Amino acid sequence: MNAAAEVTVLHAGADIVGESPLWDADRNAVWWVDIAGRAIRCRDFASGAVTNVETPFMPGALALDSEGGVIVAGGTGWHRLVDGSFDMLAEVPGASADMRMNDGTVDPAGRFWAGTVPLKPSEVPRGALYRLDAGHVFEALNGLRTQNGTAVSPDGRTFYLADSHPDVRTIWAFDFDVEGGTLRNRRVFHRTTRGRPDGAAVDSENCYWFAAIDAGQIVRLDPRGREIGAISLPVSRPTNLAFCGPDLSTLVVTSMSTGAGGAALAGSLLAFDVGVKGWPQPPVTSLPVPDTR
Repeated sequence: MNAAAEVTVLHAGADIVGESPLWDADRNAVWWVDIAGRAIRCRDFASGAVTNVETPFMPGALALDSEGGVIVAGGTGWHRLVDGSFDMLAEVPGASADMRMNDGTVDPAGRFWAGTVPLKPSEVPRGALYRLDAGHVFEALNGLRTQNGTAVSPDGRTFYLADSHPDVRTIWAFDFDVEGGTLRNRRVFHRTTRGRPDGAAVDSENCYWFAAIDAGQIVRLDPRGREIGAISLPVSRPTNLAFCGPDLSTLVVTSMSTGAGGAALAGSLLAFDVGVKGWPQPPVTSLPVPDTR
């Protein structure tokens, strides 16, 4: 499977850094963010209408809770979107104003994992991966340059993480203990030969898909990390992807306009069919208990 995609443009809004597409089955809609544009967007699949919510921080990753509420990893922690404003749920330990939350995923136990990246390029690997677990934040791994590519296999046994920094360009796999929320046996899953590994998703056949930023492609890897397909896109800087639509057979891809040289569709939200389905992503259930005093 090496071909050019027959793309539908869902939103031609030229996001500065589009990221974190998220399927919302109850609303029949897809959510995503513009990190640098400080916005969360939602597109209705039926009408095509797009709504926008401005954020007071840089939003990195989105997830839904068990009641359909939107949870945002952004700024220096996790927030709940409530009527256009944001309630802080938890902050990363020792949060620094020159860092921000980036890519994230939810595991089968309902924990929201997300990592941090520096706001400005750094030669020192300062990023880390955290998990939000019952209202507490735990550091799972540090020493990352540009955290990305988080995903969990459908059976919950494998956790994936990438570092998209130009000097790293690596995807790792871990044995995942769902009950304890721990990662073990870190190993190189795949090193990219073109582009850099950005956001990712795992399909129902246990294959890992990632956005190859700067290569203008979406790449599919088998469960052993071997490339088994690549799809060329009309944008050079795809950033993330998600399986969307009522049957989860539509791949939705975000992209960025910055650094794309003014290309016509740079920063657009794209969609196309890939002949394989995703699987329903778990909701966030491991959240702080509201204070009702």
